[in-house]
Amino acid sequence: MRARLVAVAAACLMAAGCSTPESPPEPSTPATTPAAEPAQAPESSDPIGTVIAFPGAPEGVVVGSSGIAAAAVRGPDGVVLFDAATGVVRQMVSTSGAPRHLSLAGPDGPVLAPLEGSDELVEVSLDDGAILSTATGVGRQPHDAVATSDGTIVATNEMGGGVIFLRDGSVVSELPPGPVQPGGVAALGPYAAVADVQGNGVWVYDGATRREVAQAPIGVKLTHAVTVNETTAGFADTDGGAVILATVDAAGGIRQIASIDAPGNPYGLAVDSDRQLLFVTLTASNLLRVVDVSNPAAPRILGDVPTVTQANSVAVDPRTGNVLVTGSDPGATSSIQIIARAELPGS
Repeated sequence: MRARLVAVAAACLMAAGCSTPESPPEPSTPATTPAAEPAQAPESSDPIGTVIAFPGAPEGVVVGSSGIAAAAVRGPDGVVLFDAATGVVRQMVSTSGAPRHLSLAGPDGPVLAPLEGSDELVEVSLDDGAILSTATGVGRQPHDAVATSDGTIVATNEMGGGVIFLRDGSVVSELPPGPVQPGGVAALGPYAAVADVQGNGVWVYDGATRREVAQAPIGVKLTHAVTVNETTAGFADTDGGAVILATVDAAGGIRQIASIDAPGNPYGLAVDSDRQLLFVTLTASNLLRVVDVSNPAAPRILGDVPTVTQANSVAVDPRTGNVLVTGSDPGATSSIQIIARAELPGS
């Protein structure tokens, strides 16, 4: 089915395998190779679902349990709140720097938005767009952030290495590399599992004690991370053409349990926890891969569907099972794609 193109006025946006070590390892020697990146995609010819023109090259996207979604945009920088079912914009929340990736601290927010340009992390209410807190001095170009089960926020310090720990809207401590250039992070109960885009694997941190507890040389070069279930995380091995699933045990030790074929610079990840589906954007080919992860040790690829151009991020509407994909191209194809659950493989 060809997508319906729905115009949204730009004026709406302009307004308003490792065991737990006895002590943390020494910091890694910085890598000299380029970091993993998504592919520069060709123009998409036939995305399914509904495609909505969405200025600002949306990157990170999340959907709360209320059905309100948020997307990170730039030029102007901010977080756009919109209706996940229709794409209709509710409001633009301006920020002092450009966010890239977003996450939810709870089922309906707040939204955690690391601001790469200003080294801040803001918490944004999904309900009314209020900025609930602004933490300054969050490393050098904070890239991603998650909340662990004890309420600690762990942010990745992409250009400074290691991670930053925050509580109640303020930085409380930090740890150096560890990961030389940390990218995506997934919350697994009390732990945060961090991917290194320089190719040095995964690091695991305990949020409550603010300690590094494990490290594993997983994958070729990882970018994004996602929570699959309480003990399992998925990592986009962007340079390795795969998504790797790994489990974290009660002591924080991590080991790989599966690898999912994902050719073409896999990048964006999202999980429908109710239906136990993993979604992977294949940026080189403008495709979304759908994977059954009901048994994470034996994942099953269900199929692919065509996406918008430069599909860098993906999110799931928990109410409906619909999937949202960002068209992160900064030009005329800057967009949000809404794919109905019925259009997905295995529905």
